[in-house]
Amino acid sequence: MLVALAGCEGVVPESTTEMISATAEAVAGQAAEVAEQAIAEVEEHTAGETHAVHWAYEGEGGPENWDELGYPDCAGATQSPINLASATGADLENIQFAYGDAAVKMLNNGHTIQVDQIEGSQVVIGGETYFLKQFHFHSPSEHTLNGGAFPIEMHLVHKTADESKAAVVGVFIREGAENAALASVWAHLPAEESPYVLDEHGEKVYTPQDTGESISLAALLPAEALFFRYEGSLTTPPCTSGILWSVLQMPIEMSAEQIAQFTRIMEGNNRPLQDLNARTLQVDETP
Repeated sequence: MLVALAGCEGVVPESTTEMISATAEAVAGQAAEVAEQAIAEVEEHTAGETHAVHWAYEGEGGPENWDELGYPDCAGATQSPINLASATGADLENIQFAYGDAAVKMLNNGHTIQVDQIEGSQVVIGGETYFLKQFHFHSPSEHTLNGGAFPIEMHLVHKTADESKAAVVGVFIREGAENAALASVWAHLPAEESPYVLDEHGEKVYTPQDTGESISLAALLPAEALFFRYEGSLTTPPCTSGILWSVLQMPIEMSAEQIAQFTRIMEGNNRPLQDLNARTLQVDETP
């Protein structure tokens, strides 16, 4: 159009130039809007692929759907928890606990209540040293003993120095005497989800509350440390396999009021039992 006008008259009228300029600006504006909308749709679609439904313990995000929410390991053949029954007796090497005191830094991530950022405590299992990172609770217990569940189960989560391996020690908690060792934790149970920021993957990263309290970690353990041993997984997404599980046979105790204190905040945060499949479940028979 511009070439034709120039050829006919030699000079483009001012009104025509203004019209062309306005048309070009409108087209550019429309193109920018289309581009912005396309980017927004891509971002929305990408976010929806991973985080449209967050994992939970019931409903659309429940355990039966975890593998479809971007956590394929949850459908694996070596998952946790399991029913601890029909174990093979063995003389397993004792777990060497080197637990000290720790600051009570707590968080509620909406799935459990956790004492976090623990330093200076470790275990040795099979000649390998694992450092205690955190411990948390499930109610009712995730593992069962001969088909029976406990009111609460505590998981002490350890990792090697390079964090390439993990070992979890499970401790059953039954109703009984008041648990003085956990008093400093129970005095600060966070009833609401803790503050968090989103990382580059859209996952929540929580900030634990420093309560100013301390806890004797060794006092959390029962008098006897005989245990069940098997290879399993994390019991929450991403359900990473290759976790070395040691579930202590002897439970510790907690008063009915202490149990109620926890379950008023968090209950039903237990993954259903998983099949043992071809794995071997051993039970330590020698102190």
